[in-house]
Amino acid sequence: MTADTSYSAQALLNFLKQAGMEGRINPAAARARRNAVEQLAAELTDDERADVRSIDVDRLASRFHKLEGSSIRSEALALYVQRFRAGLTDFLAWCEDPAAFQSVVAGELARALPRGSIGEEQRVAERIALAATENTSHIVPIPLREACTVYVANLPGDLKREEAERIARIIQAFAADRPTHTGEGTA
Repeated sequence: MTADTSYSAQALLNFLKQAGMEGRINPAAARARRNAVEQLAAELTDDERADVRSIDVDRLASRFHKLEGSSIRSEALALYVQRFRAGLTDFLAWCEDPAAFQSVVAGELARALPRGSIGEEQRVAERIALAATENTSHIVPIPLREACTVYVANLPGDLKREEAERIARIIQAFAADRPTHTGEGTA
């Protein structure tokens, strides 16, 4: 992860995505913060979008609340504000010194994963989760191997573990326990 010296809203979103994937910030917290930034970003001015250091988060929340009105509960808005502020705080700390970055949000360091502590399977699962949250068509890409990705569509947002296991069993039934057909020597 390298600093690009941009303080744009897009750089903030990129930071949250990458920091979660690299374990610099707890992946679930990074996703939640990214979601909050995306929700509130609709009300950013052009100046704020270009330089997030100019954002007054409370004013931004007020603008958002005025437009959303009664369609958003005050508890949800407060959570967005808290997560936005945490993401912004960490982003600015990272911009100051990327090499020495550690989350400055209270309690975050204990929940973040030490670099290199997650296995490849967890890393792929995190990438899939991040891609799924960005994918508005609800298509989840699952990279299997080089140049081979499977796409799963229409997974419910409230998928239960038992349902996921059922899907996994169905997919496992398609696995070939025999050599792959190469087209040579066919009858």
